[in-house]
Amino acid sequence: MPADLTDRVVPGTLVAVRLGPRVVLGVVAGRAAPTHAGTLTPIAGVVDAPVVPAPLMDLARWVSARTLAPLGACLRLVLPPGSEGSLRKGPGGTWRLGPPTGQGRERLVARVVEGAPDADGRRAAVLAELRAVGGTLPAADLMRVAGTTMATIRGLAEDGRITLAPERADASGLDWFGPAPPRDEPPVLTAGQVAAVERITRAMDADVTEALLLHGVTGSGKSEVYLRAIADARHRGRTSLVLVPEIALTPQLLGRLRARLGERVAVWHSALSPAERAGEYRRIASGDADVVLGARSAVFAPLPRLGLVIVDEEHDASYKQDATPRYDARQVAYRRALDAGAALVYGSATPRPEAWHALERITLAHRADGAEMPPVTVVDMRTQASGPVSRPLATALQEAGVRGEKAIILLNRRGFSRTTLCRSCGWIARCPDCDVPMVLHREGRNERLACHHCGLERDPPGACPACRSVDVGRQGSGTQALEEALAHIVPDTRLVRLDADTATRRGGIVGLLAEFTRPGPAILLGTQMVAKGHDLPAVTVAGILDADAALQHADFRAEERAFSLIVQLAGRAGRRRGEPARVVVQAWEPAARAIRLGARHAVEEFLEGEIARRAPRGMPPHGHLLRIVVEGESHERVVAAAAEVADALSGTDPAISVRGPSRLHRLRGRTRRAVLLQAATSAALTAAVRRVLDSPGGVARRAGVRIGVDVDPQDT
Repeated sequence: MPADLTDRVVPGTLVAVRLGPRVVLGVVAGRAAPTHAGTLTPIAGVVDAPVVPAPLMDLARWVSARTLAPLGACLRLVLPPGSEGSLRKGPGGTWRLGPPTGQGRERLVARVVEGAPDADGRRAAVLAELRAVGGTLPAADLMRVAGTTMATIRGLAEDGRITLAPERADASGLDWFGPAPPRDEPPVLTAGQVAAVERITRAMDADVTEALLLHGVTGSGKSEVYLRAIADARHRGRTSLVLVPEIALTPQLLGRLRARLGERVAVWHSALSPAERAGEYRRIASGDADVVLGARSAVFAPLPRLGLVIVDEEHDASYKQDATPRYDARQVAYRRALDAGAALVYGSATPRPEAWHALERITLAHRADGAEMPPVTVVDMRTQASGPVSRPLATALQEAGVRGEKAIILLNRRGFSRTTLCRSCGWIARCPDCDVPMVLHREGRNERLACHHCGLERDPPGACPACRSVDVGRQGSGTQALEEALAHIVPDTRLVRLDADTATRRGGIVGLLAEFTRPGPAILLGTQMVAKGHDLPAVTVAGILDADAALQHADFRAEERAFSLIVQLAGRAGRRRGEPARVVVQAWEPAARAIRLGARHAVEEFLEGEIARRAPRGMPPHGHLLRIVVEGESHERVVAAAAEVADALSGTDPAISVRGPSRLHRLRGRTRRAVLLQAATSAALTAAVRRVLDSPGGVARRAGVRIGVDVDPQDT
């Protein structure tokens, strides 16, 4: 290290390092005596960027050890914003972080003008498409969705019905940073809420970290408990971290936090532009914000003096990262709280069996305003006519529309139809790279087949490529087909679709929810996004289609997921006292345990039964799992490598059960095999896998194969 940098370089410092002809970003992990006999390339310079705090450096090391991911990949989780950009040398030889590739571009964005009169002819259809996605869409996307031209869109702008304005393509499009809402008056707490706040307060007083489970029925006022606990932490001079599973949940909770706590609330998630993210990082690290709200990555926010960590909707699988490093934000939150001496609260109406079994529970058994849980009707779809919507649900929707009320419908499958097949020979349109059926999507008048695994798209065939028959049809409904069916059942009701296709458009989630909540009858339909924590008024009907679809998956969590979806979706209805509500659950297997207990809102009975059911097999919460996936372009190499991994692990520890290799469908043209390990402790699993994969000349060193490790996987 150059002598002039010795005093400036500490662990967590970002530095410029020469790697051949390139200069790359490095982070100082520590200092040690040289072990290399040759000449080492000196650090080129210190980067003008914040030093990563020591607690976050330690957290990255823990994540690396916990997930068996490279330390470098884990350090990226805690680096300041801009670290993914290129390095550049500024005036005076100072190294700076350049903007990430592709940032700074502008695109034309169309927005509906509120109160403008309806258009006629073709322009009316385009305006309707724009309103259906929340009123805001890039012009290029609007042309594609509506099947129109730029001239028609400009005509709407000239008529004053929409606005067209250039905006940065990397801006979030969401109003995260507007003025704080007017201060609200805290409501009178129920007896259950008082007890919950007092218990969390005692946890903040404890000498050791206490982890609590706040289990409350939907509408029981868990958010108000969070607000009171956060205010108490602030009074003590401590900061708070609030995690939610989806960005979709963030704006609504952010409004409540800012209305109660003012401007010192920061947001942290992937929807922020680089400039917004950098500004929030500075506010958090400097102490100008003492509450951070965000999705999974917010668990790495540089909060000092952390006193309270809240993980809302803790049952949600979105907390698990599905790419290296495959961390679980719920586990990282526990480690973060432990290191900081903070209290930790997990909240859910349908907790995971792991949380129910391990944590001290605080229970909110009733809705905060005294409203009753809505009755649930289970419809046996074997008795119904063909089509995605049953007679009882159609009737309930029509009656709600007449009364001017709202409904939420969940179908956990996006697209128009699940499968495109030939009725003559049985041919199915499959992705050539992933060995899975392609899903038909419709956008305006355009149709396309899409693979939901790799993103490949192609035009649907006019005739069967196998037998040349023109009898090519569709099977299984997705959210787009449901939208079309509902348009015939309730033609005068506004339909708002919320799924991955609509939510990824700029401002999509917030705009779609705003469109749904404006006065008048409306139906919010979509995938599981519609069941996630929304507190929406005047919803008197909730319906879930194919409620037992999750039970068809060969996964030990299948019943847990089906049950949770039913209870969570039912909880969106009748959340105000005096709002009579009705929930309709459509299933092909209505007698299934998850369906029966979900319809009764029987959370405790289901979880106790689920925990007992898993005990004989040692499945979580009675044990831990680790999944190894071997993949590569060569079928033979992958099969041989997976067998070698399984054989090597079988001889490491008699307490570890090894299952597989099992076949997985190809993904992006790559053959895949999985090996599943089971043991009483996670440490035993990671130690065994580390010994096998780190052995010199072992399978991990083989050319042409890649090995991924997933500790405590969500899918098995």
